[in-house]
Amino acid sequence: MRTTINRRTLLTAAGGLGLTGVLAACSRGGTGTGGGGSTGGSSGEGSDENVRFTFWGPTFYQEFTGEMVDAFREANPSISVELEPGEWGGYWDRLATQVAASDEPDVINMDGKYLAEYAGRGVLADLEQLPIDLSQVSDADLDSGRLDGTLYAVSTGQNAWVLLANPAVFEAAGLEIPDDTTWTWDDLATISTTISTTVPDTVGCAGGSSYADLTIWARQHGEDLWQADGMATSPEVLTGWFQWYLDLQESGATLGASATQEEGTMSLEQQAFAVGRAGLSWAWTNQLGNYRQASGRDDIVMLRPPSLTGKATENGLFGKASMFWSISARSQVQNSAAALVDFLVNDEAANSVQLLNRGVPSNPDIVASMQDKLTETDTYVVEFMTAVLAEISTTPAVQPTGTSGAQDVFTRYLTEVRFKNMTPADAAAATIAEVNATVVAD
Repeated sequence: MRTTINRRTLLTAAGGLGLTGVLAACSRGGTGTGGGGSTGGSSGEGSDENVRFTFWGPTFYQEFTGEMVDAFREANPSISVELEPGEWGGYWDRLATQVAASDEPDVINMDGKYLAEYAGRGVLADLEQLPIDLSQVSDADLDSGRLDGTLYAVSTGQNAWVLLANPAVFEAAGLEIPDDTTWTWDDLATISTTISTTVPDTVGCAGGSSYADLTIWARQHGEDLWQADGMATSPEVLTGWFQWYLDLQESGATLGASATQEEGTMSLEQQAFAVGRAGLSWAWTNQLGNYRQASGRDDIVMLRPPSLTGKATENGLFGKASMFWSISARSQVQNSAAALVDFLVNDEAANSVQLLNRGVPSNPDIVASMQDKLTETDTYVVEFMTAVLAEISTTPAVQPTGTSGAQDVFTRYLTEVRFKNMTPADAAAATIAEVNATVVAD
């Protein structure tokens, strides 16, 4: 089964059977959200309940998550927890196989690109029907885990897609770091070109070409990346995004097509910005520490994305849940699973172990409780996120079922544009058609 069942198999079966049929075919005895499983922390006096908990991450994630769970076990001796960690690459195939076999864990580490795939098929419980204290989680964080008004996932914390700037490169180019509350795309292009033409073996801007900056671009144009039946970005706006990257490349302000393609295969430590060969680079806020360490520079700064209007409140920035916690709708121990999720979200001691590794918590009390353990970089990230999240008024739409591979499509067609194998307009039309064809109807 592990070699023959994948996400597409699961979703195709779900689409053919319908929600009721899938749950009946996969039932393992649970009766669904709020109505089945445990009615408390344990199933009876003196008896233990076992909660299976799956999550992804490298070795150090497994270590600190284990410490958090140890603290939970100590506080909840009637509940045992079985950890099922994995690396990102194999995590989703394993989860799809488990779900298809009706053997998914009780607490599931979820990601935004897969939320609709699992929630839309009845796999995930409504967290607002379970005993989890969500009162200190921000509305924006909660909205990021909703689908059609139902909360299927609670955010572990938020990141934002920003531009990193290396002051040493700017100084070598005779430039000052721009005011990121007023700069525009034209300013970014001019700065990048100046760096490329004045600093040897260095480009102005690297990175990007992600769904994240495409989302920002679309939001600045009054659109969104997603809607229920596929891409919400119009061909004209997507064409403009492709054209932006082509123009930047042709001006010499960024890496050439081959170098960009090669950079995509490199580790962070090997990339142009990390080795001081780019003045700017797109990145997530939680990557700042890694880039500072790799570059050997503690003065790397974060900048808001540029806007069309020169107004920070119109730059399309959004807070992205680093990841989510979800609970199986078929879990037989839902309340015990809820106790674990509540602990992961709200316990100060647990979060002092996790710190910002899963994003900046939206609960200010949790952030305050870890202050004495935060590095200077951590504190900077917290302050930056606090400032930019206050400027955000809307949350992007949830990515629809079947489109988890869309980033590869965006990258592939942008590569065709970079190599001039396709025009931006043709690439935009092909991208929308291909991505929309992957959407799995409810």
